[in-house]
Amino acid sequence: MTAPIPLIVDTDPGVDDVLAILLALASPDEVSVKALTLTFGNTTLDHANANVLRTGAILHRHLADPSTPDAVKARYRSFHADAEPIVVASGSTQPLECKMFTASYFHGRDGLSGVHWLPNDPFPVPEKAPAPLTPTDKHATDVILDVIRAHPPHTVRIAALGPLTNLAAAFRKDPNTFAKVGAITVMGGAFDVPGNTSPVAEFNWYADPYSVRVLIDEAPRHPALGGKRLPIQVLGLDITSHHTVPYSRLVKATYETPSDVPEGASHLERFVGTFLTHPRAFTNNMVAPEEFHPDQHDLFQAHDPLAVAHAIFCPMPGADSAAQTDHGWTHSERRFQIETSGELTRGFCVVDRRFVGANSRRKAGHNRAEDADDGVNGLHVIENPDIPVHKSAQPDKPAMSDEPQVGLVDEVTGTPGTQWFAQMFLERIGL
Repeated sequence: MTAPIPLIVDTDPGVDDVLAILLALASPDEVSVKALTLTFGNTTLDHANANVLRTGAILHRHLADPSTPDAVKARYRSFHADAEPIVVASGSTQPLECKMFTASYFHGRDGLSGVHWLPNDPFPVPEKAPAPLTPTDKHATDVILDVIRAHPPHTVRIAALGPLTNLAAAFRKDPNTFAKVGAITVMGGAFDVPGNTSPVAEFNWYADPYSVRVLIDEAPRHPALGGKRLPIQVLGLDITSHHTVPYSRLVKATYETPSDVPEGASHLERFVGTFLTHPRAFTNNMVAPEEFHPDQHDLFQAHDPLAVAHAIFCPMPGADSAAQTDHGWTHSERRFQIETSGELTRGFCVVDRRFVGANSRRKAGHNRAEDADDGVNGLHVIENPDIPVHKSAQPDKPAMSDEPQVGLVDEVTGTPGTQWFAQMFLERIGL
C-alpha cells in the first residue's frame, strides 16, 4: 500500500465544506490532512474559523460515544489527541480586487444555517481547539508554502473548495515553492452550464475571479513554471451538480428547538441535520409546490465533497493515464478566460467556441477587432487585388498562441459514478 498523499484543504466552511472536510478526515489510507487553510467565501473568515473548531468538537464527541460504530471510529482513526497535528490557519478576508461577497443566501449568515445562534448553543465553539486541530497565527498563505516545502517536490495535493485567493497569494509570494505543488483539485467555475450565483457564474469564481486569472494566466508566464502550467484539475458545476445525495439520507435529526432531540440520533447526525436546514429549504423553495417531487428535487448537490473525493481517489497528474481511467476519473484539457469586472458577467468562464483551423495564424481566444486595429498579419489591408488575401502560414510563426499553457486547465469530465460517490460519501463520513 502506498503512503497517504499529503493534503491541504483550502476551504470556506460552509455546509458542503464541512462535509468535505469530514470526508477527508475519514480517508486516512489515501490522504493525510496536513492543514486546513481558511478563506472568506461562503461566510466571513471569523465564522469559517469557528465552524472548523465547532466541527472538530462535535467529531470528538461523536467518536467518544460508545454507541458510535467501531467501523466509523476506525475511519476517523487519525483524528484523536495524539494524532499528527492538522494546522488550522486563517487567510484571506476579501478577494484580490473588487467587492467582497459571501454565499449567505445559501449557507446562512454564519455558514451553517445559523447554528451559532441556536438556543442554549447545542454545538458550542470549544475554548481550546480539539486536537489534532492546531491553530496557528501564521497566514494561510505561509502555511500552504510551508507544507509544500516540507515534502518532496510534486507530492502535495491541494483541494481548493472556496475562492482561490489564498492560492493566488501563495503563488505570488513564492512562485518557486508553489510551482512544486503536486496537484490542485479545484471546485469552481461553470463552463457549459448556467451559474449558481449569477446566470453565468459559479460562486467561488464569482467571489474572486482575479485569483483564477493569477493561477491560469499569470502563473504559466512565470519563469518558475519553466513554460508549464500549474497542475490544476477543475470540477465545475458541469459535473458537481450531477453528484447528489438525497437530503433524507443526510438529515436524520435536527435541533429545531432545544427540546427537539430525536431519540437515538448521534452527535454527528444532529449537527449535520441542523446545518443542512437552510440549504435544504433554499433548494426546495426554488421549485413550485405543485411541481415538487422529493426524488427529483429534495437533493443535496455535493459540490465540495466531490472535489475532495477527486483529491482522495484520483491518481496524481503524471500517473499512467490507464491508472486514472481504471479509477474512473477522466479529464479533458479546457482553455478559457475569466471575466473579472463585467457588470453582468463577473466570474464568467469565457470559452472560445469559434472554429480555428489547424494551420490558422489566428490566436484562439483573441478579439479579432483588436487584432485588426493592431495590424496583425496585415490581413485587413488588400495591398494588391491580384494576390490572395489568405497568405500561407509562415514556418517561423506559430499557428496558435506563443504561450500555449495560458488559460489551460484539466477539466474533470468523468467520475466513478454518481451512485458510487453517494454510497462512498455516506459510508465514509458515518451517516
